[in-house]
Amino acid sequence: MSNGLQTPDGPLVTSDWLQNHLGYRRVRVLDVRGRHPSSSLPHAKRVEHAAGHIPGAVFADWERDFIDADDPVPVQIAGAEGFARRAGELGISAGDLVVAYDDYYGIFAARTAWAFRYYGAEARVLDGGWTTWMDEGRPVSQGAVEPEATWFIAQPRPQHRRTLPEVQDAQARGAAFVDARPRHLFLGEQGAANTGHIPGSRCLPYQELVDGATGLWAAPDAVARLARDAGIDPADPPRELIATCGSGVSATVAMLSLERIGIQCDGVYDGSFNEWSRDGERPIAYGRAA
Repeated sequence: MSNGLQTPDGPLVTSDWLQNHLGYRRVRVLDVRGRHPSSSLPHAKRVEHAAGHIPGAVFADWERDFIDADDPVPVQIAGAEGFARRAGELGISAGDLVVAYDDYYGIFAARTAWAFRYYGAEARVLDGGWTTWMDEGRPVSQGAVEPEATWFIAQPRPQHRRTLPEVQDAQARGAAFVDARPRHLFLGEQGAANTGHIPGSRCLPYQELVDGATGLWAAPDAVARLARDAGIDPADPPRELIATCGSGVSATVAMLSLERIGIQCDGVYDGSFNEWSRDGERPIAYGRAA
């Protein structure tokens, strides 16, 4: 990228790389630690951030900072104007490299990185996240970081995000889908809410792509094996492959994992199964993928 900053290839950065680049003016670290949406506790871990975070990291509540609160479908990405305003408030400007981290399977960090990619920025996920950073005894700061506001210019890359009409058109063309939800939800049972999958989907659960105990992402060889088991051949991937999940969040983990083995997804279906299953006229498949 510009400004003389050399970033590693691929969607991840290591804790070594990040520690060595914490002083770089163009590296912007976002702490997006949070809890699963089913938790009764506050989803955004602001208290935990104040107690300890990677030096210079700014806290971002991905459920509020980067979503369109007026969209009837939950947690859809914010529009360009709103996204740019909030990114600027967080101190992120054109030419910056965003590095996001969390402590829950990388799903919030991956979603954040995807969102910045969608709006034209360079973004990476910290491999291992907060858990490995702490396990390795790396530097930690306390207290909230107050960023200096700046200007962020949102330049949408439509190929990164798919809408319901686009997904329906792609399905009619014979596109394949990769579903990152837990396996039991993918398999589903007729009559059980929020289960089953979009016809044409392959099952690649996010919990199998990231180690929940360490936050480390599965090695490329392991991802390739999981992909083959799911019916996605790295040597001959589908001509069109769209990432999906329940709400467009963990889908980004599948997308970035496949990217690491040379498979480029043709966008994330932002509405995902939450939106797809709202209309009883849209088909839902159950059981293993055909």
